[in-house]
Formats: sequence, structure tokens, C-alpha cells
Amino acid sequence: MKDFVDSLIKSINWKIGNFSFLPIAFGTVMALVDMCMMGGIKMVHNGTLPAVTGVIMSSAVYLLQPLIFLKAMKYQGMAVTNLVWNLISNTIVTLQGVFIFGESIKGLRWVAMAMGLVSLVLFAYSEDN
Repeated sequence: MKDFVDSLIKSINWKIGNFSFLPIAFGTVMALVDMCMMGGIKMVHNGTLPAVTGVIMSSAVYLLQPLIFLKAMKYQGMAVTNLVWNLISNTIVTLQGVFIFGESIKGLRWVAMAMGLVSLVLFAYSEDN
């Protein structure tokens, strides 16, 4: 499996000009794990999923995070990997809260979300060719 993932990563051109989208791809995968974990816990909170089931399932899914992070650091340092993961996770989990769980975001908080997305573009930029 390890060789398959590395082969797949190396078979794709992740760069467009000075922008490398590999950190964003890893951040997205890790953010999707966050979304599953936090969505499960929100369902426990809402009473739509039994606590034991939700906590066990959420914890089991979250166990994947260190393995994905370790693989990501093979291609990018810890600082950028963590920041990209957090920015994407904040966006995805927030949108999940709004569109799936009916929570609301108002006013300047939407501007903050947009600034997070601009930050992602800046983190994708690389002066290394």
C-alpha cells in the first residue's frame, strides 16, 4: 500500500507554475478525516447517534490522522503541512456545520473564511521550481 501511495503521488504533476497543490491535497484528506470525526461527535451532541457508537467511530477514524500527516511530511515540512491542514479543516468543518447541521455564520466571519482560502493560495505558492 505504501508503494502504491508514493507511486500515485509521484505520477501526478502537482505543480502549476509556482503553485504546488500537493500540500492542499494532503490537507484536504486530513480535513475530510476531521469532518468525519467532528460530524460524528456533533451527531452524538444532537442525539442522533448513540454516544458510545459515535465516540468509538470518531476516535477510530481520527487514528488515521498521524499516518496521513507522516506521509505528508515526506513532501512538505511540518509547519506548512499543519497550517494547510488547519485552514482546509476550518473551512470544511465550518461549511459542514452550516450546510449539514444548520448552524449559522454571519457578517465578518464570512470574510474570515474567505481570508483563510486566500491563505491557502499563498501556502500553495512556492518559489522553488
